Amino acid sequence: MKRFVPTFLAGAAMALFASQGMAADFTLKIAHAGPATMENDDYVGSTSLKEYIEKRSGGRVAVEIYPGNQLGNYQEVIEQINAGALECAHTSIGGITPFIPELAVVDLQYLLPGDDIVYKFMDGPFTDKMAAAIKGKLPNVRLVAASDGGRWRSFFTTKPVHNAGDLKGMKIRTIDSPLQQEFVRMLGAAATPVAWGELYTALATGQVDGTKNATPDIISNKFNEVVKYVILDRHTFLFGYYFISDSWFNALPADLQKVVMNGFAYAAKKQTTFNKDVEDSANERFTKGGGKIYTPTAADRATFLGARKAMEDWYVKKYGDKWLKMLVEAIDEAKAEAGYID
Repeated sequence: MKRFVPTFLAGAAMALFASQGMAADFTLKIAHAGPATMENDDYVGSTSLKEYIEKRSGGRVAVEIYPGNQLGNYQEVIEQINAGALECAHTSIGGITPFIPELAVVDLQYLLPGDDIVYKFMDGPFTDKMAAAIKGKLPNVRLVAASDGGRWRSFFTTKPVHNAGDLKGMKIRTIDSPLQQEFVRMLGAAATPVAWGELYTALATGQVDGTKNATPDIISNKFNEVVKYVILDRHTFLFGYYFISDSWFNALPADLQKVVMNGFAYAAKKQTTFNKDVEDSANERFTKGGGKIYTPTAADRATFLGARKAMEDWYVKKYGDKWLKMLVEAIDEAKAEAGYID
């Protein structure tokens, strides 16, 4: 006689078997750049993804986290996903711009006015258009979620900066992005690409005089030990993107596909909430450690804003106006939805 096992007991048994080390049917490896600490948003997002997928799949999908660029830099992990050698990565747009440079448009400066607009824009149709473009160029790379990837970028330096003129001659770390490097040069500074894992030493030894980051990044990576000044010009907002292997995803049964997609939505929300909540406390820790935070006056901020039009002109000359027009339209739609008045 066949015994009936109540559904809730069957689910509990699956979870128990998974916890006892039974092999999962599928493995999702996720790579990211941040350190393995719950003070870092990349790690918070990845651990949230692991928790959600492993629990909701009843252990059928195992999630392995590879922090600290263990599997390669942004470009390298995207290449691995496209080749089917890696299941997942979380990167900034810098993971995609080596292949589709015009998508650097999301890094154009001083276009987004505040958090409400950012979040509506992030969840809007522009992200879908990006996903389609990425799929067209990298057929196995699927953009599945966007998140707050680390808040607003400002200039953290080893000496005080109160206006754009104070940056003149300083060596500012950037990623290997023509757009970011051109922006730094337009402000009179020397753009100096440095790998993320080498930045602490570069700041400590004077290889660079500053970096474009947000306070939570500075605190979680202990850069506050070597940079003591920040001007909150908030020139760009750092978006984070979750990418997965399309072939890996398509090999999942339908029920697990749903779990995985819901897991990414959950992780992106957790990461976004974490970053928003941690910014104030990170600023407080920065000042308690001897750091000086300068919020620019309207006059000081105006010295930076001239770079906006100059950077738009530079972008159009280099990449055309297609993506810039779509970006501005999407931001305007987000402003209208939020009731924002310029």
